Amino acid sequence: MSKMMMLSLTLLMVAVALLQSTPVTAQKVSENWCLERGFDPTNLSCDTCRLIDESTTILKLQQEQNINIGEECRQCCQFHKVNPVLHPDYSLRGKYKFALLTYNEGSLSQFGEIKDFLERDLNDVLSFKGESRFKAVASTKSSMDAEMRMQMMMMGITNGGGGQPKLMLFDKHKKGGWSEEDEEEAVEVIKLRGWKREDLKDMLMTLLPSA
Repeated sequence: MSKMMMLSLTLLMVAVALLQSTPVTAQKVSENWCLERGFDPTNLSCDTCRLIDESTTILKLQQEQNINIGEECRQCCQFHKVNPVLHPDYSLRGKYKFALLTYNEGSLSQFGEIKDFLERDLNDVLSFKGESRFKAVASTKSSMDAEMRMQMMMMGITNGGGGQPKLMLFDKHKKGGWSEEDEEEAVEVIKLRGWKREDLKDMLMTLLPSA
């Protein structure tokens, strides 16, 4: 049996298991939620999820059971991971030239994983990548979306919220360096709410070239 056939069979088995589980009810999902559905978020590449969308068998199962397996897969996948079966000669290593992490000091305590990353992992990343490749800076503006403002109001928090941490990825260098004002020029902008510190570190170590 070929590797592609084995992968397709595995996806079909995952689909059947998913159809027997409860549907997703929130945008943010936990690692346990993914594992219960057969998805390992530490190794799942998003190009694998695209195979689900292309499978007529899984599409038929989704229609019969009224569940979107492809969407659940995408909520668990890591865009910086590559499926070695689909792309045996392709690597995302060193894909971007620079990454900028911005955070609001007033709301950082609400994002414990990002706070831990800044306190425990930042120096490790900088030692490998250097400040010419990565920087973490306190934001001077709020990027809080309407959903998050509503959640904070329901919790009785009316000030000091700020915005959620974000990671901006650039595919070229800029004279004088990139800042949060250059967000529109970033190739990727990732909101880091719900991210694990180890996943963030792994992504930066993968996508950025060494110093």
